[in-house]
Amino acid sequence: MSETPSPTLAKDGVSTGWVVCGILFIILWIIGHIAWAGLSFMADVMANDSGSASADKHMTLIFGMIGGQVLCGAAGVPAGLAFFKRGRRKFLLWLFAILFVVGALIQGGVLYTFFAKA
Repeated sequence: MSETPSPTLAKDGVSTGWVVCGILFIILWIIGHIAWAGLSFMADVMANDSGSASADKHMTLIFGMIGGQVLCGAAGVPAGLAFFKRGRRKFLLWLFAILFVVGALIQGGVLYTFFAKA
């Protein structure tokens, strides 16, 4: 008798459930960051209502926040892949951490430079 593989395991021995969880994580992470980016964009546009900052400083805030948000959102892809790519998990989690931290630092930096008194 030959043994048939379990229907819940992929070719490389990874559970189909982990693959679904990883893909679901990526989708939800990106949706969450799109929502956050939309709300952040509205706040960034209204941040200079008083006109006290220069137009260049205001545009730096807007594009810096968008750039940081893109990096934070992109960080979800390697994190989701880490669910089922066991051999590359350490690399993927490091990549997630680096993308997320760099994106957050960019956002924090542009916020600080925009609101700091010159």
